[in-house]
Amino acid sequence: MLAQRNSENELICGLISISDRASRGEYVDEGIPALEAWLHDAIITPVQFHTRLIADDRYTIEETIRELVDRVGCDLVFTTGGTGPSRRDVTPEATLAVGTRELPGFAEQMRRISLNFVPTAILSRQVAVLRETPTHAALIVNLPGRPKSISETLGGFRSDDGEVIDAGIFASIPYCIDLIGGPYIETNPEIIAAFRPKNAVRKHVSEQPATPQEPASSPSQEQAQPAQRILRQAPTRIVTPETHANPNNAASFAAAFAQPQLQPQQVQQPRVQKVLRPHSTDTNAKPAMSPEMIARRSVQHGIPLFATRTRTAPEPLEVIVRDPEDGSTPECTVIWLHGLGADAQDFLTLPQQLREFGAPAARFIFPNAPERELTVRPGYKTRAWYDLLSNDFGSQNEDRQGLAKMHQRISQIINEIVTSGLRAERIFLGGFSMGAAMSLYSSVRQVRTLAGCIALSGYFPAADLIEKDITPAGRGTPVFMAHGAFDSVIPSVLAEHGADLLENTLDTLIWREYNIDHEICPDELMNVAQFMSTALQR
Repeated sequence: MLAQRNSENELICGLISISDRASRGEYVDEGIPALEAWLHDAIITPVQFHTRLIADDRYTIEETIRELVDRVGCDLVFTTGGTGPSRRDVTPEATLAVGTRELPGFAEQMRRISLNFVPTAILSRQVAVLRETPTHAALIVNLPGRPKSISETLGGFRSDDGEVIDAGIFASIPYCIDLIGGPYIETNPEIIAAFRPKNAVRKHVSEQPATPQEPASSPSQEQAQPAQRILRQAPTRIVTPETHANPNNAASFAAAFAQPQLQPQQVQQPRVQKVLRPHSTDTNAKPAMSPEMIARRSVQHGIPLFATRTRTAPEPLEVIVRDPEDGSTPECTVIWLHGLGADAQDFLTLPQQLREFGAPAARFIFPNAPERELTVRPGYKTRAWYDLLSNDFGSQNEDRQGLAKMHQRISQIINEIVTSGLRAERIFLGGFSMGAAMSLYSSVRQVRTLAGCIALSGYFPAADLIEKDITPAGRGTPVFMAHGAFDSVIPSVLAEHGADLLENTLDTLIWREYNIDHEICPDELMNVAQFMSTALQR
């Protein structure tokens, strides 16, 4: 049945995963989720997907491609899997059989990209073809089967400083779709920049009239004003946000977060009972995307996750993964960073504690920071996310190179999760103390809007770089900051200074202060659980 476009420029895209075992249900298919995740991030104009999971059978592959092009009306079809030299790998033969013209440049570029990573790329037999009928034409491209290889092929190969060495094949696909009469596709240049000759570049689709007779409405003057961005709420005071220009953004989030039944307890004296006090040696170390196309940013303004695996890519972090103890299906994933001198074991009880306070079922990923010798502690190695150059937190004498490199390693974890099929809007990044600082630094520089950032007893490092480095996605990620009023490691005034800065930068910031030291209390866990539940309802 012919698919209906919801708008003139909507891309109709077919995704075919070819695997004998996955089609029989012997394991979960990874190809289609990886493709959907990458394309969702890369394409900013409308797109609808039609997916098929089929066996490695030439006749089935041919019929599926014909169905998607001729009967569904797809403009673009990607296949994944079945392109190697084994006898069951017949995807290229089936694709060539249904094509009317071959486009060999795609195959040449795919192998060129893959050779940057593995010498066995020469065994790949992917092809790309056009299938043309009297009334319609479509581009059909074979992709590899592994999620990482899919993202590398589409996104390309870059040097360590972000310079494009081998362009991803998707850079050429929008113009190819133009030439065969398909819709005008725009991309997010943070992921992949579509290339067109100057005479083929149109005014952004999002700025064009909705119909020839009726211009699309433009945002009102009130909507264009900066949003009020913070719900400042401590045990001793409650200040509700002013009216937000867009009720679906920060104010509605803040209002949902401030439901009466989940308000913190009344003012109390400093607590004796503690739910969790990490055995970190920190105590010794006193030291949303707009409808318009996102403007191109320099490579320092965030890591384009699907295009940064280089020959000298950073070593992946060691991690511990914990699923819900009660066997519940995870609703989200939390990446949790420990404090200075601790390790991934330090917070293994946190998931169950949050569940007891009503947090959604979550898969927790606990990375280990690498061991390093700190400038402020010569001769002694400890686990740390970055170097400490002085005991003065928040000064400009910071390990900014170390922060940037660790941001890339954390982004690798987020990339792995997204390519497994989970949307970035279901991923939380958080941590305690130095882990909280690292989480704040990384969350504002992500190229995808996350479910939220949770920063407990930390501070905001490299604060003076925020205006230069923040990405549109980072601006839209909700942030929960909490701190102890009597923190003897990281002064509360430093944490609140970072909150004040973020208040004027982010769409949603929630700040809480508790009558505690450098630790976590029950009220804090309750508020974190509440923040997570509210963020997932957006």
